[in-house]
Amino acid sequence: MDAVAAARKNAATDARIKNALLRLMENTPYHEISVPDIVLAASTARCTFYRHFATKDALLLACCTERFEGLYKRISEEESYTFHETSLKYFSYWMEHLHFLKLLQKQNLLSFFTDRFNRFLDEVIGHAQSSAGPDAPPAKIFYHFYCSMSAMSGILVHWLNTGCKESAEQLSQFYVSFLAEGSADDPDCRYYRANRAYPFDPSYV
Repeated sequence: MDAVAAARKNAATDARIKNALLRLMENTPYHEISVPDIVLAASTARCTFYRHFATKDALLLACCTERFEGLYKRISEEESYTFHETSLKYFSYWMEHLHFLKLLQKQNLLSFFTDRFNRFLDEVIGHAQSSAGPDAPPAKIFYHFYCSMSAMSGILVHWLNTGCKESAEQLSQFYVSFLAEGSADDPDCRYYRANRAYPFDPSYV
């Protein structure tokens, strides 16, 4: 078997095992699902499972990471020039994967999802910093990125927990309006708008 065929076979096996776990999660509490259960549902061998995934949690992480990478690809490959465009892609993407999110919610695994998403962002930032070398942007750019992504993630989780009533466009507008209006009454922000200077020692910004 050549390398291309082997890679395709491995990808197909990965997908089969991932889908088996997600099917089981439809009706069985996650903590009750065992590796033998997954192997049986995937019609594969136990040794095959362990060639691909070290544990059940590693398998669930792979399911999440697959979707994180899809989001990263969409946002990075499709040019966005505004917060509205970027957040609209973010919320639209997760609405396409709503069944997966609701499955995690049903299993009380949204905290697993958000924790792993933050770790994924750590990897993205780490790669960006190492790739840029001495030309890496200042630290505040990365903190702004985390702040932006965390805000969208918080909106997404609240939307899930309150019945998924709003559209992606509405969520995007809530996000942008927070950035534009949310600081209107903050004394530090008023000071900066009036003086174009910070009311504190700007050592880090």
